[in-house]
Amino acid sequence: MTTLTVIGFVFVAEQCYSYQKVENLNKQKRVLIELFNTQKQVANVDIIQYNSKIALLHSQTNKLLNRIEYNYIASFILKNTEESTEDLYKLKSLINKFDKNIRKNIELNSNDINFKNSQIKLKKTYISTLIFIDSIILKNVSYDSRIFNIFFKLFIFIMGMLLFVTFWYKIRLNNIYKDILLLSSINTRKKDINTFSQEIEAILSRIKRKTQISDNPAMIDSITEINNNKGMAHAYLESKSLKDNNFTSITILEIDNFSKSKRVFSQKFTQEILKKVAYTISLHEQITDIIARTDYNQFTLIFSRNSKEQLFKNVDLVRQSISEIELITQEEEKIKITVTGAFIMKKNNSSLEDSVRKAKKLLEDAKYIKETNKVFQIKDLPQ
Repeated sequence: MTTLTVIGFVFVAEQCYSYQKVENLNKQKRVLIELFNTQKQVANVDIIQYNSKIALLHSQTNKLLNRIEYNYIASFILKNTEESTEDLYKLKSLINKFDKNIRKNIELNSNDINFKNSQIKLKKTYISTLIFIDSIILKNVSYDSRIFNIFFKLFIFIMGMLLFVTFWYKIRLNNIYKDILLLSSINTRKKDINTFSQEIEAILSRIKRKTQISDNPAMIDSITEINNNKGMAHAYLESKSLKDNNFTSITILEIDNFSKSKRVFSQKFTQEILKKVAYTISLHEQITDIIARTDYNQFTLIFSRNSKEQLFKNVDLVRQSISEIELITQEEEKIKITVTGAFIMKKNNSSLEDSVRKAKKLLEDAKYIKETNKVFQIKDLPQ
């Protein structure tokens, strides 16, 4: 498209120059005709006006001469710079001759024996100048035709290439889009996955280095395709060795928009919310992390990081990301999804079950504060 734009611009510039050249030459013809038809009045009326018109003819020719050096494309394709320059210098010479003959004719008396010969000579110069200008215009038309044919073939070729590249890129982008859909499906750790783009392959290879979700359907939540309670316990045992040198936190996030006792949405819409929340959490999941749907509207996050501050910061970032989810209900009502969470640090000597129990207790206590869209720590609750 860039190439087509550049060629189009050059073609328009060439045509613009050609149009101005023809206009310039036609203007000179009109001035010559006017001077020839009013030559008898020059001596008696206005020699200054005559001089200005002759000067106009020379300035128009000089303008064409100055533009030749900028006419790159025509000079490159047609290689006619030298010929065009010679024609313009010849035109200047004919204009000088025409001017000389008119001035000589003005000086002679109509009864002078040389007046008739001077008139014939002037007429010949006048006609030859007009004919020469017409020949330059015809040459210009011929040059334009050749340039147009070249540019036309270029346009056809580039348009064909554009169509080809458009369809080629469409196929490639569709394949990349399928790869992105594959990543967005959360369950990207299957062995029989074929990808199109190397970048997606690299991302998948990193994901596959994470603790594998069991192929056992009993360990996977059927709606969100992430771990359930059994899957979380199994994944934790498998990845425990990876977290020995890190700080580990347990976070339980509960969706504020609905609960078991407050089923305000249809089952289909509720499942859509659960999938969106699970997908958003998975975007923040690192190699040693475990995420699971552990209750109707609750998700458990087991994160491992180098510091306690980084753990809470990452968990709160998950909460913020979920709060940016917007969905439209069947009643065309736009709703924002929020979660309230309980964050605790897991001690090395405590079991997973015990830590999860403490996080649930913290979440229940936090509900009395009646503040949503926040991740609570023990220090946030009144003693």
